[in-house]
Amino acid sequence: MTGRKAAACVTVALAGALAAPAAGGGTTLAHEGAPPAPHDLPGAWAPDPAALAALAAAGILYTAGLRRLRRRGGPPAWRAAAFAAGLGAVAAALLSPLDGLSAALFSAHMVQHLLLILAAAPLLVLARPQVAWLVALPRGVRRWLGRRARADAGRAAWHALSHPAVAWGLHATAVWAWHLPGPYQAALRHDAVHALEHAALLGTALLFWWPLLGARGRRRLDGGGAFLYLLAASLQGGALGALMTLAPAPWYPAYAGTAAAWGLTPLQDQQLAGLLMWVPAGLWYGLAAGAVLVAWLGRWEGDEPEERRYALLPPGGGRPPSAPLSGAPAPGAARRPGSRGAGGQRHLPRSPGTTARRPAP
Repeated sequence: MTGRKAAACVTVALAGALAAPAAGGGTTLAHEGAPPAPHDLPGAWAPDPAALAALAAAGILYTAGLRRLRRRGGPPAWRAAAFAAGLGAVAAALLSPLDGLSAALFSAHMVQHLLLILAAAPLLVLARPQVAWLVALPRGVRRWLGRRARADAGRAAWHALSHPAVAWGLHATAVWAWHLPGPYQAALRHDAVHALEHAALLGTALLFWWPLLGARGRRRLDGGGAFLYLLAASLQGGALGALMTLAPAPWYPAYAGTAAAWGLTPLQDQQLAGLLMWVPAGLWYGLAAGAVLVAWLGRWEGDEPEERRYALLPPGGGRPPSAPLSGAPAPGAARRPGSRGAGGQRHLPRSPGTTARRPAP
């Protein structure tokens, strides 16, 4: 199974891990009971067992596959570090007290979403854990997945979903749709909808980062295209954050009775959440776009000859206009004794006091 086809397994597996608590029907991500007060936050560690089990299974399966791959010489250590950091970001968003705090403050819920979108997703795409996961599976399961990935329908679906324009559009749609008052309020009230919200945000974020960090060859987005891709993401996220910050009234009535315990009005809480999406998230996209642009310009300059780079050569090639012909001395350069001139005559050194003689006709 190739990396591009197996990447679909990453999206499905991670989205399924987040949706598992809702599917299991046990404790939920929608925070039953009263939201934590400030003095309760240090002890508000109540991770959902299904989410914890899903993340633990992903880590154990990756470790088992990594051991097998290390016997063959790969992957590099930095990919394992990226996977650990990415899984840690998911755990921080869903298993830490931040998860309980998101029931009391919209700004905490925004931090949760930004951790999934801007930290967990790019790190997991860089790590390419699907290779280790597949190696850890039994051979029969690997062959079954390989046949499904090589099927025409699966290949066409993955090529369509991983196209930069489609991936960007799906992710932007998910971000805007899940922050509309209707879907967001539904996610706060219903467990399955809340799990679907996190799965959609992380799943589309994985698709968003794939053309930049995971794809290879012609499918990889690079150079000016990558710069515009990230710049557009910064603008659309900043626009949503600005709308939240500048709104004259709160969008989400569910936080009307919980924000006061934290010294905030519902509108102030929403303004803080909007600023988080507007400034830090926009800055993150902007820095990534700037890094892509600098790297692209550096490669472009490195491919140009030095003379042409500094406009010493005409666009079509050739030599600079001021350069002498091959074999002819540069203007003002002294001739070496015994050298021949343009007519083939040898120039001999003269003794002091002698005059130059004109050669006989």
